[in-house]
Amino acid sequence: MKIGKIKGFRDHYPEDMEIRNSIFNRMTSTAENFGYKRIDFPSLELLDMYRLKSGSELVNQTFSFTDRGGRDVTLIPEATPSTVRLLTSRKDLPRPIRWYSFPKVWRYEEPQEGRFREHYQFNSDLFGIDSQEADAEVVGLASKILDTLGLSGVYEININDRSVMEYILKDLDVSDINTAFSIIDKYRKIDKNSFFKLFKEIDVGEKSIDKITYLLSEKINIKNLEKKLRKTLNNYDGIEDRINRIKRTFEIINYYTDSNINYDFSVVRGLSYYTGIVFEAFDIQGELRAILGGGRYNNLSTLFSDEEIPAVGFAIGDAVIELLLKRNNLWLNNSLKTSYYICSTTNNYDYPVKIANDIRNKNKIALVDITNRKLSAQVKSASLYNYAIVIGDNEIKDNSITIKNMNNSEQKTIKYVQFMDSL
Repeated sequence: MKIGKIKGFRDHYPEDMEIRNSIFNRMTSTAENFGYKRIDFPSLELLDMYRLKSGSELVNQTFSFTDRGGRDVTLIPEATPSTVRLLTSRKDLPRPIRWYSFPKVWRYEEPQEGRFREHYQFNSDLFGIDSQEADAEVVGLASKILDTLGLSGVYEININDRSVMEYILKDLDVSDINTAFSIIDKYRKIDKNSFFKLFKEIDVGEKSIDKITYLLSEKINIKNLEKKLRKTLNNYDGIEDRINRIKRTFEIINYYTDSNINYDFSVVRGLSYYTGIVFEAFDIQGELRAILGGGRYNNLSTLFSDEEIPAVGFAIGDAVIELLLKRNNLWLNNSLKTSYYICSTTNNYDYPVKIANDIRNKNKIALVDITNRKLSAQVKSASLYNYAIVIGDNEIKDNSITIKNMNNSEQKTIKYVQFMDSL
C-alpha cells in the first residue's frame, strides 16, 4: 500500500526549507527590531476558547475531537486566543506588551491556491494601549515586514473600522449587526443580487441597502472619507471623533511605508471579536487572497479574566506570501552561509574533522565526506557547495589544504593557518 500525504498538507524538502527559513528569519527580525518579543504556546487548546469568541464559522473549520479525558479540544486554528490566554495568566507583565509568535495552525477548509489545511502563521500583537499610535504601529509593522521581503509597491493595505461600520449600520436602521457584518464580509465574493437578498432577509430596506452598497463599492483615499460619510449618514456628528482618530492613524502609517493605504468599507474581517480598526493587505494586481489581516480586539481578554485589555494585532500566513514572492522572483535565500565540502583521500579523518569543526566555529557550513569514494565522486558531491577542500597525505604532512572554488574552478594549496585567518 502506498501512503502519501493528506489532502491540504504540504511537504517541504531541504532546498525549500532553506529559503523558507530565510524568509521567516527576515520576518521575525523585523518584528524584533520594533521591540516585539517571541512567545509560543501549545498546538492543542480547549475548543470552548473558539466557541465563545471566534464564531461558529471558525469552529466548524477546526480539527477538533474529544480527548481521553472527555474534553473537547482542537488543533489551534489561529493564534490570538492562545496569545491572550498567556497574557491574562500573568499579572506581573509591564505594559504596553509587544509579542509575536510563529506557530503552525490548522483549519479544515477546502484547499485551493494560497490556502492549505495546515500552514505557518506569523502573528504580532500590541497590548495595553488603545490609541491611533498603537493602531498605526501594528499596521506599520505589517507593512515593514512586506517591504523587508522586497514587496514594496507590490501590495496595498485596506483599512476599515468595525465601530464605524456598526455606527453606520445602526444609522441606516440595521438591527441585526452581527449578521450584517457577515454579509458585508461576503461582498466581494458574491454577486450583487445575492448581496441584496441576504440583507433583505434581515429586514433591511432597499434605500439602506443602496447606501451600504455605495459605501462598499470602492476603496477611497482617507481625504475623501468624511465627505462620503456625510453624503450617506443621517447623523454624521455622532461619529466625527472616531473619524478624526482614523485620519490621524493614516497620517502616522505613512511614516512607516510608501505603499498604498486605502480606506475600504468592505473590510470587516470574519472573526467576531474585532472591536475597532480592521485591515487586510492584498497584491495590487488583485490576483491572490489576502496576504495578511488583523485589527483591534479590546474585549477578548474578558474570556480569561475580569480585565478588559486593549489589544491590536495581525497575522500573516505563509502560503500567500510564498505565491507572491515567487511571482515577483523574490523567493530567494538571502542568508546563505558560505559552505565547504571536505573531501579526503586518506583513511585518517582526524585532520578533516578538525578542519570542519574549526569552520563551523566561524558560523559557516562544513561537512566531511565519509564515504571512502574516489576523489572524483567526492568532488562531484561538492558541486552543491561553495568550496571543496581536498585533504590527502601531503596536506596532512604540511598542515595545509587544497581548496577549490566550485563557482569558477580556481584551485590552490595554502597553509591551514592562512586559510583560517581568511574566514
